Amino acid sequence: MLQKIKDLMKIKEDIDLINKNVEDSNKAISELKNELSSVNKELQETKEIQKEFLKNFRENLFVIKNLKEDFSKELYDFKLLKGQLQRSILEKFEEELQKDLEINRESLRKDMDEYGDLRKKVAEILSKLNLSSDEISKFIEISKNIKKEDFELARHANSLTEANREKLELMRKIDALERLVSKIRRREIIR
Repeated sequence: MLQKIKDLMKIKEDIDLINKNVEDSNKAISELKNELSSVNKELQETKEIQKEFLKNFRENLFVIKNLKEDFSKELYDFKLLKGQLQRSILEKFEEELQKDLEINRESLRKDMDEYGDLRKKVAEILSKLNLSSDEISKFIEISKNIKKEDFELARHANSLTEANREKLELMRKIDALERLVSKIRRREIIR
């Protein structure tokens, strides 16, 4: 009996150790979740910046398109007057357009670089999550190795509780039947 109590105490210590390890793993997972949340936030901010940039770019492109059409009309009028002036203005316009496009390309390259960095960070976080998953798998394997007999006491207590519940239920039914028999007898006596 004393040996069983010692064994139960040892099992409790083992379970406490496992619980501590699980808590440590949960803390690590929570930290990883926070990091992932931070990365997601940064990614979301980058997406928002990209959306804003694309929106502005589209608006600018639309404006440039309209300007180009207006400019072409004006150039046609000037063409009648001076052909050389038209070529000079057109070349200047194309130069400015090229500069704007180059600036926008550079901005897009920077955004692509930042996106690549974010992908690397996400890959690192996924790697850390995989390591955590491996650790959790080890804990699950340890918990599987705990003998089933260690939990038989809890099962026995549950079965006793279930038997007591069934017994109480049967006693209630017997009381109800006795009352019913009593009522029936009274009715027969009265008749």
